[in-house]
Amino acid sequence: MIINTNVMALNAYNNLQNTQMSLSSSLEKLSSGYRINKDFGAFIGVQFPSAQAGRAWIAALMPQIATAAEVSSFNAAFKGAAARTGLSQTTVSATWINLAFTYPGLSALAVIGSELSQFPTEFREGMVARANLLGDVGESAPIRWPAALQTQSHALVIIAAEHLADRANAIRQQKQLAAAHGVKVVWAQNAAVRSDQPGFEHFGFKDGISQPGVRGYTAVSDPSNPNQGAPGQDLLWPGEFLIGQPTQAGAGQPITTPGPIAQGGPQWATNGSFLVFRRLRQDVAGFRAFVHSTAKSVGMSEDLIGAKLVGRYRSGAPLETTGNQSTDPGLSYPALLADANINNFGYADPAGAVVPLAAHIRKGNPRDEATDQGGLADTLTHRIIRRGIPFGASLPPGTPSSHAIANPPFPNDRGLFFLCYQSSIARQFEFIQRHWVNNPDFPTKGAGQDPISCQTTLPGSFTLPASRAHHLELMTRFVLTTGGDYYFQPSVSALRTLAPQA
Repeated sequence: MIINTNVMALNAYNNLQNTQMSLSSSLEKLSSGYRINKDFGAFIGVQFPSAQAGRAWIAALMPQIATAAEVSSFNAAFKGAAARTGLSQTTVSATWINLAFTYPGLSALAVIGSELSQFPTEFREGMVARANLLGDVGESAPIRWPAALQTQSHALVIIAAEHLADRANAIRQQKQLAAAHGVKVVWAQNAAVRSDQPGFEHFGFKDGISQPGVRGYTAVSDPSNPNQGAPGQDLLWPGEFLIGQPTQAGAGQPITTPGPIAQGGPQWATNGSFLVFRRLRQDVAGFRAFVHSTAKSVGMSEDLIGAKLVGRYRSGAPLETTGNQSTDPGLSYPALLADANINNFGYADPAGAVVPLAAHIRKGNPRDEATDQGGLADTLTHRIIRRGIPFGASLPPGTPSSHAIANPPFPNDRGLFFLCYQSSIARQFEFIQRHWVNNPDFPTKGAGQDPISCQTTLPGSFTLPASRAHHLELMTRFVLTTGGDYYFQPSVSALRTLAPQA
């Protein structure tokens, strides 16, 4: 890891520790993943000229990657010091480094065929080969991606830093390290939290609110409800995110009962996770214009129609608990945004009169509502731990779609880097995208498609009950895929397996 002051900092990618097994042992094996709560990020795609060069590069990079145990210890110590002294986060400067591999990357490292064949089909094929299945067609088709991002990497170096200068130093150091071992940098992408609206994506909505917790690690806030961490945060068995650990049991089974052990690779893949990485371009001016025109046509305020499309107001206040308000209630009632309230709800609205059935957050997580797959017990088997960080400059309010800065070409475009972690890409990310987000008949026939994340051929539709226009036509995609791949992010012990032996 890179240390810029008198502290070390790497944050565990999402509480992916063991549960009621050997917690301390698992912590020592886990590499920390990328929890994006730093202001500046970068992603570097590299290729290995030979297995020997790639493995030597891994060995040189490993000292910069901390275990989750080290991260947890630091977080606890820093939190205690801050409470005692009033120390501010702004006094800490630290940079995080992590590493993940594509299937061709593992092959280039000369991992033996019998081990490679144990990885799942979707990972072996990669995101580009599965574009039609995901709906990455038309403007989102891989052939339309920027040329610089069409070259498949063997590995992804992930950087997060507190300050711009720290990120620049980390990028320079990583490029120097790669060059020293003959490893080729094939593309690099920068990202940064929006300076004008930290914590909000480019459409102007609070991001990263709802995340699952992990049994045995995530703290339970209410002892009378041991199945949740923070209110509304379901606790899942760690095998939903880590290979070699117990998963959810699934439909028809108690959510407290552990299911089968997550399978996903050879023995050394245990405690690793699959990473989906996508570069998503956002048409901010187009989205704003759609919200404006739709609000007028259906007789709702822009605040409310935005909340209908997303399922939350821009502040993050959940539409389900606030009801239909013409102005964002989170601005007037900050208590709605407290940890105890912001995610503590289910869907008691089967017709979608309050939260439309195709609203972005409802499509991605149906929560406790009944589905054709069995309701909550099944829904929990499709959860992901999601991380995102914007790229590109914010679009000033009021900028028309015709203005040159509204939709600048690559590399000056704007959007979101989407990252999610799971133990099965097919059962989790792909299932959500294929069967929920893109499917106009989920959760019920005629519900429509997710207006934010849907990736299919146009036109699409969005059902808006109790309005002048019951069905809205989606004639454009406000989010386009412009790059990405499937990666395996290994544990520290697995990295030692891949590095040359001393």
